[in-house]
Amino acid sequence: MLDVISREIYSLIGGAPPIAFVKPTFSAKYNTKEKATPWVQQAFTNPARADDLTLYHWVPASKTNDEYNFAKFNRVIDVPEYTDDEYEKYLTDADWSKDETDYLMNMCRRFDLRFPVIEDRYGFGSKIRSMEDMKDRYYTVQRKLLKARPYTPGEYPQDRHTMIQQYAYDKTKETERKRVLKDLFNRTREEIEHEQALFVEARRIEMNEPPLAREREALLGALQLEQAQQAPTAPLTPSASNTGGILSSTTSASSAGGASLSTPGGIGITGGTTATPGLDKKRKKLSVSDEAGASSATKKNRRISNASSGILEDVIPERKEKMIQGVYVRSQKLPVVTKQALQQKLLKTMGDMDIPIRPSMPTAQVVLKYDQLHHSLIHMLDLRKTVEKLEAEQRARVQRGGSAATPGNRPLSGPRDKKRRQG
Repeated sequence: MLDVISREIYSLIGGAPPIAFVKPTFSAKYNTKEKATPWVQQAFTNPARADDLTLYHWVPASKTNDEYNFAKFNRVIDVPEYTDDEYEKYLTDADWSKDETDYLMNMCRRFDLRFPVIEDRYGFGSKIRSMEDMKDRYYTVQRKLLKARPYTPGEYPQDRHTMIQQYAYDKTKETERKRVLKDLFNRTREEIEHEQALFVEARRIEMNEPPLAREREALLGALQLEQAQQAPTAPLTPSASNTGGILSSTTSASSAGGASLSTPGGIGITGGTTATPGLDKKRKKLSVSDEAGASSATKKNRRISNASSGILEDVIPERKEKMIQGVYVRSQKLPVVTKQALQQKLLKTMGDMDIPIRPSMPTAQVVLKYDQLHHSLIHMLDLRKTVEKLEAEQRARVQRGGSAATPGNRPLSGPRDKKRRQG
């Protein structure tokens, strides 16, 4: 009856228990067939002791003739020894006597150059020596003995020189280093917070340095005062022999610069004079009839110049000047080009027109005209770039086989075209 379990009871107890894989905890049985190693009590002496004290310890019978195991940790530092003659010749010091020097060497030999321990145990008479004094005396003795003693067989001079450099010691620098460490350790909380704030500020300045450097380089590249002023510049004075030459020079200068460089009777950009002095000289040589013709030609030139300037005013957009707060110098209002490529093109264009980078006589009128010319040239370069881009697109479209419209087969759609078709 117990062998049969109903389904309900079987489900209540959770079914059959899972099979557990448990690692066995028992260890292997000791091998009793192997013979035990015999141990013997052996007498030994410690090489570090000078009194030949004999002690006993248990060791395996197979290691009875081996050296004491802890003898390898007995490392003796080679502290220099010197004779009375060597001391009198090389090691004499007014602050250190021979007895105190011998006492220091014995302490160094006893405590294995552990100078904190030597400073604690040091007591020669009533003298008080600091750790830096002891180190300085010890390393001085080492260096002087190495320099004075002859070379041993097989020793190279370079090895001796390297060893002398290893025993170099600067007492003043070591004292200053420890003093700074003490001051650093004795800082207050306010000083630590102030130092952390300085670190944060230094990090911020370091992160902002690359952008500032780039802006500084762009500004310096835009100025280029020295290189531009070294080039000789010619004033814009008329050199023609008649009034027609004056007219042609005036119109050519205004067309090349994109704006009227100078007005008759005014001051040019480069500091030269315009057509007025030239006309005065002509009037002195001409007759009354020639003076009338020259004056009519001058009026014509003025009309042409005013007309050209009016056309350029329609083409070139008016620039709105920004007001500068506070006190400023006039040179701050000179235009600065930050783009390197545009700057090179601008300098080349001004060089082709024989216009200096900076005006020779920076009066208010000259600077105003120079500013207008500068922005006119920039606008002209932008338009030239746009035209070149459109021409490149047109050539690419033609090469791809597109149906690009030409002036010959362009459809007539404007008002003038309509009048032509009606006529």
